[in-house]
Amino acid sequence: MDKGCYRLKRSLLALAFQLTIFVILMWVLYQLLPVWIWGICLLAGLVMYQLFYRKQPHITQFEYLDGREWTLSYPDQHSQRAMISHVIDHQAYIVVYFQHAQVRPLLIWCDQLSRQQWKSLKVLTKML
Repeated sequence: MDKGCYRLKRSLLALAFQLTIFVILMWVLYQLLPVWIWGICLLAGLVMYQLFYRKQPHITQFEYLDGREWTLSYPDQHSQRAMISHVIDHQAYIVVYFQHAQVRPLLIWCDQLSRQQWKSLKVLTKML
């Protein structure tokens, strides 16, 4: 694999984070609302997750080209070039913002890459 090519795996950390937030929210709502309204909120949360989050195309691979230009690859084998606007490193994950409005920000969790690739990506983000 090329040094500037990163293949993303499915993130268990991101899933655990989302599940934890959802459980905390449901627990607070259970304390505040009647059971039947809480059940409606629970069902609405699960439906929204299924409809909106699961249907979004997730990037499977991204490759550093030159300067601020990267190539993003999707599961359906199409790729897209994008220019980076800025990068924010939050230690457990890195957020990559792009200049074009049609490209959503890329959230990369530390468990999506091997340890060596994660370190090289952190060095690359400091250089950008």
